[in-house]
Amino acid sequence: MKASKLVVGLIGGIATIMASSAVYAENFPKNYGYMTDVKGDVVKNSYGQCWRTGYWTEAMAIAECDSSLAQKVESKPAPVAAAVAAPAAAPAPAPKPVEKAKTVIVEKPVRLEGASFATGSSKLLPGASSKLDEVVNAANQSQDIKLNVMGYTDSKGNAQSNLRLSQGRADAVKAYLVKKGVAADRISSKGFGSANPIADNATAEGRSANRRVEVQYAIKEEQKVQ
Repeated sequence: MKASKLVVGLIGGIATIMASSAVYAENFPKNYGYMTDVKGDVVKNSYGQCWRTGYWTEAMAIAECDSSLAQKVESKPAPVAAAVAAPAAAPAPAPKPVEKAKTVIVEKPVRLEGASFATGSSKLLPGASSKLDEVVNAANQSQDIKLNVMGYTDSKGNAQSNLRLSQGRADAVKAYLVKKGVAADRISSKGFGSANPIADNATAEGRSANRRVEVQYAIKEEQKVQ
C-alpha cells in the first residue's frame, strides 16, 4: 500500500511539473517546444534528456536538446522572396512636331475714314495718300491679287444721293490706284450709300466714321505650321 502511494505521488509530481512548465513555456518562446521551469530553463530528466511538450515538432528543436535536428532545421534554405518587378521604364518623349511652310490666304483690309474726303464730295484729300500707297505696294508685290473698293456715306441726306456719292468716292480711290500703276482690271469699285454703318449716325463722330471707303484684298503668305 505504501509503495503504491509513493508511485502515485511521483506521477502526480511529474504531472504537476509538466503542467507548470507548459504554462511557463508561453513566457519563454525560444524554448516553446520544451518544458521549462520558472526561469525559462529547459526541464531535463535524470539522464539529461529534455522534456518535450505535446505539440513539439522538429522545427522547434534547439541545439541544447536536439543538436542534430537543430542543425538540420538551421541548414534549410531560407524561403526565397518573390522577385519584385522592376518599375517600368518611362516612355520616351514624343518627337517634336516638324514645322512645315504652308501658303495661306490673308485678308488685308484698308479703311479710309471720312476725313480723307471733303464734306459732301468725292474728292480725295492729301491725307489719304499714305494709306492708299500701302495698297499700291501690296499690289505691286503680288501681281495676282484683286482689289475690292467699297464706298459708304452716313445716313444724312437722300438715299439716292448718298448712293451716288459713295460710288464717286469708290471710283476716286480706284482712279488713284490706277494712276499709281495698278491695272484697272484688277480693281472693282462699288458704292453702298449709308448701308453697313460702323458707328452711330446720331453723333458727329459716328457719321464721320461711316463716311468711308474700304479697300479689301487678300494676299498669299508663307506661314509655318505643325
